[in-house]
Amino acid sequence: MTGGGRLAGRVALITGAASGIGKATARRFLAEGARVAAADANGDGLAAEFGGCDGAIAVTGDVSQPADSARMAAATAEAFGSIDILVNCAGIARYTEFLELPLAEWQVVQDVNSTGTFLMAQAVARHMVTSHPEGRTRAIVNIASVEAHVVLASEGHPQVHYNASKGAVHMITRALAVELAPHGIRANSICPGVTETPLASYALSVCRFFDQITLPLAAFRHNRSPMVPSV
Repeated sequence: MTGGGRLAGRVALITGAASGIGKATARRFLAEGARVAAADANGDGLAAEFGGCDGAIAVTGDVSQPADSARMAAATAEAFGSIDILVNCAGIARYTEFLELPLAEWQVVQDVNSTGTFLMAQAVARHMVTSHPEGRTRAIVNIASVEAHVVLASEGHPQVHYNASKGAVHMITRALAVELAPHGIRANSICPGVTETPLASYALSVCRFFDQITLPLAAFRHNRSPMVPSV
């Protein structure tokens, strides 16, 4: 429910909002007074979480498709008048080991995680630049991963395609921060550690995989997604 809070009156488009970090972020933004466009490819999941929720709309689409990205940004601007914040949370993981990794699996991870981040940022930034109330700050927040910096790959947790995609998200963000600065748009990435979400359920469900993926982290913190926006 919208109301007073640190984000009162702000408009946010949050992708990956049907589950995990995206869902927790969308709910926290609403609690902080923002009006939220919750976006995801899972329309049923969005309806279950945000259907009839005051201050929120659900927009279904695939972030890896240019037409869908543009449509979700346009729907947000049409519903709320402008877009102040984009949070790119949409992401996927796959677990085929490198020597058997097919190009199609590599590509779908890049399409959603890195290309999706690019497409959504571009679609939203175009609205931010051309139509935005004077004096309102604007921000793009991309959810990368600790795996943009640290390789956690081990037996049962192969991640070459995920590592590459999240490294791309981090560098896309750095480039956007420079290119969008003249327009007054900030761009930052967040690199969560291993977080208990549906995305990580495969690795976290098997004890030996859990131990292996946490060893490379010098200061490991096991996050539960409902708490992530509070950290």
